[in-house]
Amino acid sequence: MARSMSDSESEPFRLASSVSHLLHRAEQLAGDRFTQLVGESLTLRQFAVLAAISEQPGLSQSDLVRATGIDRSTLADLMNRLVKRGMVDRKESPSDGRAYSVSLAPLGASTLRNATQHARAADAAILDLLPRAKRRSFLGTLTKLSKLAEEAAEKAEKQARKLAKRQARDAQKAKKQESAEAKPQVEGQKTKKREKAEAAKGPRTPRKQRS
Repeated sequence: MARSMSDSESEPFRLASSVSHLLHRAEQLAGDRFTQLVGESLTLRQFAVLAAISEQPGLSQSDLVRATGIDRSTLADLMNRLVKRGMVDRKESPSDGRAYSVSLAPLGASTLRNATQHARAADAAILDLLPRAKRRSFLGTLTKLSKLAEEAAEKAEKQARKLAKRQARDAQKAKKQESAEAKPQVEGQKTKKREKAEAAKGPRTPRKQRS
C-alpha cells in the first residue's frame, strides 16, 4: 500500500528529497562512470543484456525483461540493434514457436569480456564515493529493492495472464449464448419464408382419380 502523504501535501515538492529522483540520479551516475571507462561503443543497458544472456544462454526476450528490469519496448529496440551489430544471435525457440531464444555471438562474447573489467571498475568507483561502513548496507538496500521489484513484476504478470484467460472464457461464453439465442430467430425466419413461398404458389389442385 502506498504511504500516505497527507502530512506533507501542503509542502512544495523537492527533488532533493524525492526517492524516485534520487534513484534516477544514481542511475545516471552509474551510466556516466561506465561510459567514462568503456566509451560510447557500449551502453550500460547493453552490457546488462549481454551479461544476462551470458549467464543463461537461450533466454527469451520475456526472460530478459525480468532479468534486466528493462521494459519490453526498450528491450525489443535494444535487441534489434545488438542483432544488427552481430553481437547477439536470435532464433525461434524450440519450446515456443511464438518466442525467440537468444545467445551471444562471438563478437558479443568478446565485447562482454572486454567490458567486464570496466564494469567492475565503475561499480568500485561508485562505492568509493561512500564511507566504507556504509557500502554493505547500501548494496543490501539495492538488492532488496531489486528483489521486491522483481516479485511485484512477476505478480503483475501472473494477474495479467489470469485476467486474459478469464476474459477469453467470458468472450467464448457470450459468443455461445449469442449463438443459442440467435438460432430460434433464424429457424423462425426460415419457417416464415417457407410459408410465404407456399402461399405465393396458391392452393394445390387435387388430382383427378381414375374411373
